[in-house]
Formats: sequence, structure tokens, C-alpha cells
Amino acid sequence: MPPEECDEHEPGSSGAYVLMGNAYAASGRWGDFAQVRKKMKERNVKKCVKATRSLGRLPSAIVGKLPMTSSIRIAVVGDVHDDWNLEEDMKALQLLKPLHHKEVLRVSSYCPYSGLGSIIHILDRHNIRHSEAGVVKGKGKRWRERGREREKGEDCLPAFIGAGDFGNENVDVVRSIADLEITKAVILGNHDAWNTQKFSRREKDAVQLQLERLGDEHVGYRRMDLPMLKLSIVGGRPFSCGCRPLFRKQLLKARYGVSDMDGSAERILQAAMDTPEDHSIIFLAHNGPTGGDAGLGANVDDICGRDWFVDGGDHGDPDLAQALAKLKAAAPYPVPLVIFGDMHKQLASGNGFRKMIVVGNDNTIYLNGTIVPRVRPPALTAEFEGTSRDFTVAEVSNGRVEKIAETWISVLAFEVELDPRFILYMVHMPQHLRQISHPKCREE
Repeated sequence: MPPEECDEHEPGSSGAYVLMGNAYAASGRWGDFAQVRKKMKERNVKKCVKATRSLGRLPSAIVGKLPMTSSIRIAVVGDVHDDWNLEEDMKALQLLKPLHHKEVLRVSSYCPYSGLGSIIHILDRHNIRHSEAGVVKGKGKRWRERGREREKGEDCLPAFIGAGDFGNENVDVVRSIADLEITKAVILGNHDAWNTQKFSRREKDAVQLQLERLGDEHVGYRRMDLPMLKLSIVGGRPFSCGCRPLFRKQLLKARYGVSDMDGSAERILQAAMDTPEDHSIIFLAHNGPTGGDAGLGANVDDICGRDWFVDGGDHGDPDLAQALAKLKAAAPYPVPLVIFGDMHKQLASGNGFRKMIVVGNDNTIYLNGTIVPRVRPPALTAEFEGTSRDFTVAEVSNGRVEKIAETWISVLAFEVELDPRFILYMVHMPQHLRQISHPKCREE
């Protein structure tokens, strides 16, 4: 039976149906899913086929073999340093929203793997979950109506992660970020406690106002669980300025009961140890961990290297490194990603760029999201009024980091456009390309 071109298809009684760019689907020869994928790649199928209505009534044993994935797109800002505008940044975040049901049904013949035009998507009556390949070409009014219905009430924007230094105790910027009506996690940095050495008893100081406004979305020494994604975000030490000693020790002692590095490491570890067993953990800190042996901090251009000293040196946080090491030794939690800021991409000498990503021997990815300034004139021409705004975008699927890109978005007077992006990491990227200080893999 020859494959047919995709068109309308009503869901069967199981609530799930499969569209595959492969004749095996239409013929019913399913076999092992890995073998199906292998055959798809070998045949380089470029046509979308429609599974018959019987696919909607597949036996549960077969449906159970299909990968139901949970994915999240994370927009990271390392250091804001006052460069924030809620209206413009919200427009940029709108452009970064993940592929949604409605968009999936409208876009055709795109696949992130060149040469593979095949399609696998699992759709049910309540949501859409993406598998590894591409998007599906949809036709018909009922398809579009279903897409609009499912779009209503769903948070399809990316999650936002702010790694601190929003300004020198800039309460207005923090309030604006707190007003983002999307999933977000934030930690305050050393600039966010720039003037306040101890909490005031007479009135709320700027640090107290920031913490109060952020509430539970400030993850310093605590954990944020995302059950639907089987993901948890664990926060490091607030107000860090890197290395030793503790910065703003009186604030840490008064609010968190922390007075030394060992106590700080224990607080981070305890927050992580209660994570649900089936979750992966993303760590969020203002400054990255120590780890000269792992390539995190030794040379001037290392991800946590001291670029203000000719000989470099490790400026990472020892408490964060200690907590990570103890967690990995004591518990089976996967830690796919450690996100931080503080150390600017542009080196202090002005001569070159910092490495912004390191992949550890245990496959933990260390990501520095600090592009300063994060707002610049638009990349097009001087005729356009507006700004270009930076986010480091990470895509996580089933607890695994699939892709990370330094992403600039032009917010113009009448439109919002995606500028060329620099790919920092992809699952199949060669190891030597993951360590370069200025990414050479550009995606238009």
C-alpha cells in the first residue's frame, strides 16, 4: 500500500495517532522503534505519509513503545546590568516560544537534521509532545481549529532563568522581571546587594525588597520542582561574587544561617537531596563552580577564569563545586546543566572572548550566560529603530540538553525578528567545537 500525502485525520479511540514519513507505518510493520528510526534515516524518506484510521486504535503494547517526550525551552540571561525593558523583552520571549500545536500543523517540510524529511509526532486529545524529527504538514479547517483550541490557556512561552546582577540593587528591574507571567527562576548576584552589608531593622532595604518581590521564584539555597517536566532547579549561594571569601556574609547569616563555605555547600546539597527520584536537576547560581582540572577555571579565557590577572586563575565558587561533587557521589540524580553568570564573555583586556560552555567528563554541561551588554542596536540597518536583545537559549528534552544557542532578537518598531544565532552546543556537535571561545557554528 503506497504512502499517502498527509491530510486530515480524525483521532481514534485511543486518543493517539501517529504520522510517519515511512512506509512501515502504513503497512503496519512496526517492529522495534529504534529499527524504524534507523530505516527512516537509511531511506532518507522525504514525504509525509498518513497512517490509516486503524493507527488510532493501535494496541497499547505498541503505543507504549513510542517515546512520549517532555521538553522545555529555557531563555537564560546571565547579567542584566539594568538592560531590561519588560515590553521589549516580552516581545522577544514571544518569538522564542517552543513549537506549539498550531504552529506544528502550519509549518511544513522542516527538519533539524538535514537530509531527513521524515516525521514522527504523537498527538493526543490534550497536548502535543515532540519526538526527534521535524514537523508535520497539516491541511484542513478542523486541524487549524483544534490548534487554536489547544493554544488557549496554555503557557507556550519559554521558561526564564535570571542568573543575577540585575543592577546595583535595581529594585525596579527586579520587579519588572517578577512581573513576567511565565515559568521563571532567579538568583540574586553580588551587584544586587551592592550597597547593603546587613539588613536594616527600621525599614526594608533594597535587598529585602528584591527578595520579597521575587518570592519563591528566588531559588537561592532552595529547589523549584517542575513535576510535568520531571525537572528540578536547585539554587546556589545568593550574592556571590566568585571564589573566597563569602560575599555579604552578614546577609547570608541573617537570612540563611550560613557563615562559611562548608555551611553554604551543605545548604545547597540539602536543597538538592530532597529532589523527586524521577527528576533531573538543573543548578542555577550567580557564579560557576571551581574546577581547574575540569577546564572551568585556570586560564584567562576559561568559563570561570580570572581575566583581570595576566596569569588567570580559578574564580569559581568552591561551595557549589563541593555540593555538586557530593550530590553526584551520594545520589543517582542526573545533572544535565549548571547555569550561571557573573563572568562576562568579553574579556577584561578586550582581547578575545571567554569560553561560555564546558561539557564535563560526566556529561554535565556548564553554561555561562553572561553577555554584557545584552542590549545593542539592531543588526539590520540604521534605518530601523529598536534594539537587539540577547538570550542564551537552552533546549532540554527528557532531562537531556539537546541544544544551546546564543540568540539575539531584534525588537523593531513594527516587527520582531530573530537574528543569526551562534550554536554553543548540540547533541551531535564534535567535542572540539564545544570548547571554542567564539562559536563558529552559525545558524541563520
